[in-house]
Amino acid sequence: MIDTKVFLSVISVFWGGGFLLPLLGKSRQAANVSLWLALLGSLFGAMVSGMIWVDILQLPAWLTSINLWEGLAKGFQDVSIPPLQMEFQLDELSAFFVFIVTAFSAIVSVYSFGALNASHYERYRSRIIAAFNLFIWSTVMVIIAHDVFSLLLSLEISSLVLAYLALYKHMFYQSQPNNSVPQEGQKKARIAPQVYLALSHTSAVFLLIALLILAIENHGMNYDDLYKRELSPFVPTLVFLLALAGLGIRAGLTPAHLWPPLVHPAAPITLHTLFTGVGIKVAIYLMYRFFFQFLEPQAGWGYLLLGLAVLTALVNVWYAISSHDLKTALAYHSVENIGIICVGIGIGIIFWDTNRVIATLGLVASLYHVLNHAVFKGLLFLATGAIDNLTHQVTEFDRLGGLIKRYGFTSAMFLIGSVSIAGFPPFNGFVSEWLTLQALLNGMIEKSTPLLGLVVILFSLVFLVASFSLTAFCFYKMAGVTLLGLSRSPKSETEKWESHDAPWTMKSMMALLAIGCLLLGLTPYWVIPLLGRALQPIGVDVSILRLVSTNGFDFSFGTKPLPDSTPIGNLPILGILGLALILLAIPLFISLRRKALRPDSAWNGGTPIQEPPHHQFGSAASSFLLHDTFTIPSLNRMLYQIPEYLPAHIEISLSVRSPGRVEIFSAIYNFIFDNTLRFSQAFGQWVQNRDIRRYLWYIFGANLITLLIFILIEIGK
Repeated sequence: MIDTKVFLSVISVFWGGGFLLPLLGKSRQAANVSLWLALLGSLFGAMVSGMIWVDILQLPAWLTSINLWEGLAKGFQDVSIPPLQMEFQLDELSAFFVFIVTAFSAIVSVYSFGALNASHYERYRSRIIAAFNLFIWSTVMVIIAHDVFSLLLSLEISSLVLAYLALYKHMFYQSQPNNSVPQEGQKKARIAPQVYLALSHTSAVFLLIALLILAIENHGMNYDDLYKRELSPFVPTLVFLLALAGLGIRAGLTPAHLWPPLVHPAAPITLHTLFTGVGIKVAIYLMYRFFFQFLEPQAGWGYLLLGLAVLTALVNVWYAISSHDLKTALAYHSVENIGIICVGIGIGIIFWDTNRVIATLGLVASLYHVLNHAVFKGLLFLATGAIDNLTHQVTEFDRLGGLIKRYGFTSAMFLIGSVSIAGFPPFNGFVSEWLTLQALLNGMIEKSTPLLGLVVILFSLVFLVASFSLTAFCFYKMAGVTLLGLSRSPKSETEKWESHDAPWTMKSMMALLAIGCLLLGLTPYWVIPLLGRALQPIGVDVSILRLVSTNGFDFSFGTKPLPDSTPIGNLPILGILGLALILLAIPLFISLRRKALRPDSAWNGGTPIQEPPHHQFGSAASSFLLHDTFTIPSLNRMLYQIPEYLPAHIEISLSVRSPGRVEIFSAIYNFIFDNTLRFSQAFGQWVQNRDIRRYLWYIFGANLITLLIFILIEIGK
């Protein structure tokens, strides 16, 4: 039996060694050994957590305590030192999230053997790998923490590591000639770590206050002390709002969505993949803990979360469509998918007391999308990382094009990821999105749903479907502009691109995730019972998954298990689907192999296409109708007058007649910053006017206020 202390010791040795080794010896060999340590630690973590999740390892010994003051207290026998415990536990829910983090970090480790050999990473390779090990360790510590102190400490370490890695792009730009980097790119890279530190610490303050209130009310810092105790009136709602604010900022829920597309592209691509694939899910994990274990769910909370979630999905898919860079667009889509996940959590909160079947369906849908998003978004980021390396850091849509002819395997992987995230069967995105829609539909027809709640769910359903449709459109645009057509960069630039596809270490990991996208889409009836096990610690009854709605709407897709007597009864269906996929893949394979038969240039009415070919649709033209429909010129003109402390718009069109720009929330933040700074400057000039007489009045006033407080305290006694 492996207990938690052994588990913690082993992963700390692997990832701790992987963190220190590249810092002590900055050679390529030390960096490679560090990657091997990251891989071995991740494989060990995935093996142990996976066995706990699927009930191969038992749980009785999986709670451990570490007294930080124990050695110090022995040296001072006469001094009473209060205990400072760090407690860690792996239950089914934390084991599921640890499995996702460690399995994905193992994939990124193998991928990094090839990806970090690119010339632009050479100077920073050792530091990137060291921070990679520390980030995995701190993320796992957040998930298995079982007390307030351990949680906050682990979160702070994780935040500092991410902020350090967000400095990469700024440091890289500083090493380049001044004229080679656009001013806008330099500004975004410079402010990325600042924005992240400001928001992450704001998030930490909200969480700290929420946890301290719970600890004071329950007279304990341990999770077991916090679980659903009797709280004073209004305290549960206050804690929920504080936790929602803290976790919403960390997850990127609108209006805090501005940091992922700014911060994540500033990090190295391998870490960018890990952050958006699994790192951002830590906030989702803590939502399950806070909203269902620390507190007793209330329907009103669910409607609030549902509204924020749908708004997040719709706003961020719109920004993704407006983006002109692969990394930025994918970061926006990560936040959009966080919104989809939170829709399921909101449904779970709304119906927790009135209809546990619908609540369970919503929670299973959200957890399924956590898993699916890690797989298909991981695939998309790995493919984007390969494109980034092969083109020497060219990821702008309007500088790419024709990649499917040049890098066929990487392009095919990007296409599979695009189809998966767009929700097309038989890939995995379809299953979790369909389950989410079924949860909303069942909520609409549930008799206990009040009229106002019915309106909220109806609008949520409409907006969520709209975001699904816009996601499909966005990836049609992204894949079409970057992979098809001809290159949009001058020939002098494309000649510097790599002539061959990505190395096998990168290809193999992309292929593994592509297979995962297919398998998770074909086998929901095997995956969902396992997800039900992961939800047991928050009170979900696995037997509920076997129920079918009694009010006429069948939502058994993916929730009805196979008959016990015929466990392989659905394999013929899998065989038919597999054969269909093979038949569809044959013409694609043949078309990729017949590059020589394709014309090198398109027919252009007898006029030769110029270099670079401007006769193709660009990223702005592909979505012009949407921009034209939703742009508010008067509002945009008003917001343009405000200084840009944060990037406040996305350039859609450089046309002089009708310049297209999209961004609202960052511009609103700039409005707040601008007026706050103006007020602070005016107030400061009035208060500190260098007149000694005014400063003496300040001292007199402070003493007078202190005296009055003292008198009031004495009277109260």
